[in-house]
Amino acid sequence: MTSKDDLDKYNKPGLAVDVILFTIKNDDIKVGLIKREDNPYLGKYALPGRFVRYNEKIEDTARIALKLKGKINPGEVFLEQLYTFGQNLKRDTRIRTVTIVYYGLIDSNKIDFQEGNLFTWHSVYNLPEIAFDHKRIIEYSIHRLRKKVQESDFAFQLMSKEFTLTELQRAYEVILGTELDKRNFRKKISELHILKDLHKKKKGPHRPAALYSFTRQRNDKSEWKPDF
Repeated sequence: MTSKDDLDKYNKPGLAVDVILFTIKNDDIKVGLIKREDNPYLGKYALPGRFVRYNEKIEDTARIALKLKGKINPGEVFLEQLYTFGQNLKRDTRIRTVTIVYYGLIDSNKIDFQEGNLFTWHSVYNLPEIAFDHKRIIEYSIHRLRKKVQESDFAFQLMSKEFTLTELQRAYEVILGTELDKRNFRKKISELHILKDLHKKKKGPHRPAALYSFTRQRNDKSEWKPDF
């Protein structure tokens, strides 16, 4: 049996949480990054993160990181645990670090209304210089996001409370990086019975379009399979 004295002899790695926050803006997938003001990697961009405190739950750490580092209201963010990164023994030059990564989705309109947020938003296809191993984490998360969108209604977390079918389809196309057949998309969405017709129209430069909302609560993590 290992005693406390024995445990004290081991070098202990730092346990951190990093958060990838995605949104869709201007027909592009964007990730929220923060420019580092300290070494290491001074001036480069990083995901918001935080070392886990002894009395914090892991998901609480993720939400605190969003609030403290990015000035983002964590209550507006859908969060899900992604993966644990620590294979690179020198991913942080200060201390041997293992990080539990969460990825979050937020409607871009909610970001615009949050005054003082510290994120800068970058296309995942045109990233600035990235600190640590965060570029690899972002690339991995995009792969997982696309898979998740094909297996669940993840994309709804990026939508406004009210949206048109064209806007919904475009969100899927932006994430998946491919065009979807309009008739097939609408047929599959209709068969799932997850949309509520709000019986009102969105006016614009073209013909007014019907507005919808989705029937289940935002942040509910139950899933359906669209199979696009």
